Amino acid sequence: MVADISDLKRAEEALTGMTRKLIESQEQERARIGRELHDDINQRLAMLAVKLEQLKDNPSEVQSRVEELLKQTKELSNDVQALSHELHSSKLEYLGIAGAMKSFCKEFGDMQRVEIDFQCHDWPSHVPQGISLCLFRVLQEALHNSVKHSGVKHFEVRLWGTSGQIDLAVRDLGVGFDREVERNSRGLGLISMEERLRLVHGELSIDSQPKGGTTIHARVPFASSSDSARAAG
Repeated sequence: MVADISDLKRAEEALTGMTRKLIESQEQERARIGRELHDDINQRLAMLAVKLEQLKDNPSEVQSRVEELLKQTKELSNDVQALSHELHSSKLEYLGIAGAMKSFCKEFGDMQRVEIDFQCHDWPSHVPQGISLCLFRVLQEALHNSVKHSGVKHFEVRLWGTSGQIDLAVRDLGVGFDREVERNSRGLGLISMEERLRLVHGELSIDSQPKGGTTIHARVPFASSSDSARAAG
């Protein structure tokens, strides 16, 4: 029995290691694609927009067509830049998790033409990068799922800290779903969020009923410097 338990523990540790490497590899690939989209493709699209702008200044029989192409090119450039930020958000590094989430909610809401009410309170001064990135990805996945499946245009995002824990909640008043049905059909998003949280010893809970809305709640254990100081004292 002891041998079986040891084997099971080693297998679980190996699976955790593989999952961690997979996610790290995905993050590296996202960062690379983000830089390529921003530095190469977006610059070329910007130059194309300039050339089309110059062409528009020369009256011709195809003037209306040129204006249409110019508008489409600018829209495509904006979409590519938004995708670049979503794949690898530099704002997460410079603004911190709260600022990056607020900015993402604004940009994502504008792009999807929905309203996202973001609020943050009792936030610790310093959060490890691994936890910040995990929560940011969970937010992205949760909002994508909510916008796609909820059938509503208003969403609430709450980020807060309590003693020894960080919480993120994404809520809508949409159609809701049966979680087991979701997991068995299109539940890859839910599994991805659970796996990310598991690597930082967090957990995911979902409160949803058909036609009753959905709340996705992520919790991550975290001891701030002030908590550690009080514990030591």
